[in-house]
Amino acid sequence: MLLHNFCKCRTVKLKELQSSIGLLNFTCQVIVPGRAFLCCLIDLTKGIRQPHHHIHLRKGLKQDLLSWIRFLEEFNGKSFFLDNTWKTLHTLELYTDEAGSIGFGAAFGKHWFSGEWLVSWKTYNIAV
Repeated sequence: MLLHNFCKCRTVKLKELQSSIGLLNFTCQVIVPGRAFLCCLIDLTKGIRQPHHHIHLRKGLKQDLLSWIRFLEEFNGKSFFLDNTWKTLHTLELYTDEAGSIGFGAAFGKHWFSGEWLVSWKTYNIAV
């Protein structure tokens, strides 16, 4: 219910946000795709040192929080996307990178590609 409260607030204290990040980070051991949404929360804490300082919660972040809430309420514990055997970037030879304002690229073994973001995509968060 902590996330529900965050969605109603315009600001939260750094200490409250850090506590929530810790809790959500723990859930990411089970909910692996959650890490993409966790990065946005972590970014909010950068440069803020005092635990009592307030952080503004923008509309996009609240949408991320609503995604967490919905997922936590509906997740049935099954994950059919993950293999039993984990692969690393080195065994796959898969490497990716992006620049939010420019484009993206990837290398897979000896193959590679790159491209520019569509203009309409440049407003989306990288987690999308």
